Amino acid sequence: MYVFYADVFLLENLFMDYMAILGCNCLLKRRIHPGRLFAVSLMFSLIHLFLVCFINNRILYFLIAHFVLNTGMVFFCFGWEGKRSYLENWVVTYFMCVIQGGALEWLLEQHIFSQNEILQMLVAAAVVVTAVICFGERRVYGNHIYPAELKKGERHIRLRAYWDSGNQLTDPYTGQEISILSGSVAEKFFTKEKDLVRFVPYRSLGEKDGLIAVTNVDEMTVFQGKRAVKIPHAAIGTADKMLFDGKEYEMLLNASSIMPQGGKTENKN
Repeated sequence: MYVFYADVFLLENLFMDYMAILGCNCLLKRRIHPGRLFAVSLMFSLIHLFLVCFINNRILYFLIAHFVLNTGMVFFCFGWEGKRSYLENWVVTYFMCVIQGGALEWLLEQHIFSQNEILQMLVAAAVVVTAVICFGERRVYGNHIYPAELKKGERHIRLRAYWDSGNQLTDPYTGQEISILSGSVAEKFFTKEKDLVRFVPYRSLGEKDGLIAVTNVDEMTVFQGKRAVKIPHAAIGTADKMLFDGKEYEMLLNASSIMPQGGKTENKN
C-alpha cells in the first residue's frame, strides 16, 4: 500500500514539476531541450519523495520543497544567465506550480475526477497550456519582443528581436531599413570570407556620429504569434556587444520593418 502511494506521489509530482518547468521554457522562450527538463524534474521529484518519507515537520517540508528544491530545479534546468533572467525563470516556474496546485485543489473540492488522478493531471496540464498561450501572447506583444530568424545561404539562426521605435536607421545609399544585431551573435553568423560588409553613418547608438558595419541577409523573418513577416534582402547592422548586455533580446528591429501590437501584419514580399 505504501509503495503504491509512493509511486502515485512520485508520478504526480514528476508530472507537475515537468509541466511547470516546460511551461516556463515555452513562455520565456528559453529553448532548453525537453529531455534535459524531464531529467531534472525526475531528479527533484525523487528528492521530494525522500523528503516526504523522512521529514515529519510539515512547515519545514513546505519551506524546503517550495524554496530550496524549486530554486535548485530552476538552476539545473536553465543555468545561470544573470540575476534578472534567473529571477524570471524562478517566478514563472513557481507561478506554473501554483496554478496547477490551485486547479487540483478546486477539482478535489468540487469532487470532479476525484477517483481518477490521470484526468486530474490532464486538467492541470490544460491549465498550464492555457496560461502559456494567454500570457505568452501578452508578453510578446506587450514587450514588443518577437522570435526572429535570419537566413544567409545555408546558414540560419533563430533569435529574439525587439521592435525599437527609436531605431530609424536607414542606408543612405540603398534606402534600406537597418535592423541592429548583437556583435556576439554576428560573430557566429557572419564570416569575413563570405559576407560583403559596407559601412553606414549613424547617429542613433549613443554617440554623436560614427560608422556601423552593415551586411545583407537573404531573408529576415519576424514571427508575430501565428503570423510571420518576411523581409527579403534585409540590411543587418552589427552593434557593440555592450548595447545588448543584460537584455533578453539579440536584435533591434527597425521601427519601419514591422507593424507592432495593434496594427495589421502583412507579409513583405
